[in-house]
Amino acid sequence: MTNQPKILGDCYKKFGLAHTSKSQNTIPDDIRLRNYILITKKQKANLPTNCSFTGGTISHEVIQSVKCSNKSFGDAFKLVKDKITNYEPVDEKDKIKFNYIIENLEPLVQNHLDNIKEIPNQEWKAELEYTHWDSEKIKTYFLAYVDLVGETHFGDIKNVFGTLTKTKKGYSYSKRKCPQVPFHSDCLQIALYQKLLPKHKPFLTYASDSDRVIFTPENCVELRPENLQYYYDELILYQRCWEKKLELADGDIKTLALLVKPDFSEIRKNGFWWKGIDPEIIKSFRDLYEL
Repeated sequence: MTNQPKILGDCYKKFGLAHTSKSQNTIPDDIRLRNYILITKKQKANLPTNCSFTGGTISHEVIQSVKCSNKSFGDAFKLVKDKITNYEPVDEKDKIKFNYIIENLEPLVQNHLDNIKEIPNQEWKAELEYTHWDSEKIKTYFLAYVDLVGETHFGDIKNVFGTLTKTKKGYSYSKRKCPQVPFHSDCLQIALYQKLLPKHKPFLTYASDSDRVIFTPENCVELRPENLQYYYDELILYQRCWEKKLELADGDIKTLALLVKPDFSEIRKNGFWWKGIDPEIIKSFRDLYEL
C-alpha cells in the first residue's frame, strides 16, 4: 500500500473533511453529520462530555504515566487533579457516577496494570499518532492515536464502568463484569492499529475496580490475524458507505441530511448523544430537515 497515491477525494474536500477515524465510523450517522459537518470546530470542542468519557480519559493518563514515565499512582494522580476539579457534570446522576469513578480509580488502574504485566516486559510509549491510507478502497485516510506502543506489542485500554440507577433511597451503583469476548467496536480499532503496526502483537485490557481481563491473539480468536483482517474490511466498508453519501450530496449539506436518517426521539428524550447540547445546535440540526 505504500505505493498507492495519497490523494484526498473531492467529496471530502467539499465538506471540509481531512481524514476519518474508527470512532467516526462507530457513531450514528446523524451524530456524525452534526459533529463533523454541521457545527464548527470550536463548537465541537465545547460539546458536553460525560462521566464515563472523562473518567476514562483520566484513567488512561494515569496508566500511561505509570507505564511510560515510571511514576507511582500517587504522582500520576496529581497530574490529573485539574481534570477532576474542572469537570462539569451534565446532571446530578452524572456527578454521582463521576465521583464514584474517581473514588475507585486506584483499584481500576491497578487491574489494568496487572493485565499489562502479562505482556512481555518492555518500554512503552503513549498516544503515538499514526495515519493509514487505503487508496484502492477509500479516498481519505485514517488518523489514529494508539494508547500503548511497545517494542513488540501494542494495546488499547478499555474501562468497564458500572450503571447508576435511581431508587427510592437515592442512587444505586451496579458494577459490571468485564466482557468474555472483546466488543465489536474494539475489534475494529485493533484491526486498524494492526495495519499501522504490522510487526507488533495486539492486546486489549479491560478492567473495572473489581474485575479484569486481557485479550491477546493467544487467548482470543478475534485478535488473530485472519479475523482482524475481517474486522478491518468491515471498517473500510463503513467508511465506503459514508463516502458514497458524501459523493451523492456533492457538497450540499441539506442533500447529505436527507441521506442520513435522523433520530428525533433521542432529542426529545434528551438521550445520550443530545444530553447537554446547546439549543442553538439542536435548532441548526432541525433546520437541516426543515423541522
